[in-house]
Amino acid sequence: MDSSLWQFIVDDSNYGKRLDKVLSENLTDISRAYIAKLIKEGYVLCNNKNTKASYQVKKSDKIRVIFPKPQVTYLEPIAIPLEFLYEDQDIAVVNKPPFVSVHHGSGIKTPTLVNGLLYHCKNLSGIGGVLRPGIVHRLDKETSGVLVVAKNDIAHQNLTEQFAKRKVEKTYLALVHGVPKRMQGVIEHSIGRDKKNRTKISNNTNSPKSATTQWTVKKIFKEYSLLEAVPLTGRTHQIRVHFSLLGYPIVGDKIYTKKRKNISLRHFLHAESLSFLHPTTMKRVKFFANLPKDLDDVLKGLKSL
Repeated sequence: MDSSLWQFIVDDSNYGKRLDKVLSENLTDISRAYIAKLIKEGYVLCNNKNTKASYQVKKSDKIRVIFPKPQVTYLEPIAIPLEFLYEDQDIAVVNKPPFVSVHHGSGIKTPTLVNGLLYHCKNLSGIGGVLRPGIVHRLDKETSGVLVVAKNDIAHQNLTEQFAKRKVEKTYLALVHGVPKRMQGVIEHSIGRDKKNRTKISNNTNSPKSATTQWTVKKIFKEYSLLEAVPLTGRTHQIRVHFSLLGYPIVGDKIYTKKRKNISLRHFLHAESLSFLHPTTMKRVKFFANLPKDLDDVLKGLKSL
């Protein structure tokens, strides 16, 4: 069978956890549903044996995940304008435009970044499945900025491990309501799916996951502040939720900002830089994306202090 392989040796930090939980924590770019499907269909082996998702792993267990090559994708290549910041035979780094979802999912009917990548790139990795070729990490639909894509399975696995082991360094620019009393700080709030509203992320959750965000004030305006955010973890909506919990919600955020004056057509969050070890050379590389015109225009309309 034409496939690719991912292997993992259980250590003390994972001892006693469910097999599916261990996989979801280490294969962060793959959905839980797809992991469950792989386990059910026998593509996940523990010590060379098929096992259940509920199996509690033991130290030194050898977990092997066999990723079947996706069938010929039915996703249509679409000529979406994309700015490539870098590209070689292993990776592509793009400046994701706003209002474009990274990949298809429930309720997404408009063209996605994946459609554009299929048009522009000859090869993409298959580990992410039919709907997510090449996708190693994600940005929210309205968020713009730097995103790395894997063009083969070896690069995909390497980058996935770097994200899981927190070797990837990310910086974001966010315009928030209000002016913090300090010029920098660290937010440490565990977050997860909200108990009452599953479409939201909050600290009122039955499944809290640790989350840490460092922040620094870059510029102060009359009623707003431009912050640089460095997420040390990669939770869904992390920066947006953390700034909301801090009392300085992001401008234009329709989910986590309430009863505030809106001066932006989208949430003001931009992935400014991304740094990681190149999967082939293993040398650290760093890529930047300038603030796009729509967000830059918002800043130009503000009065600085």
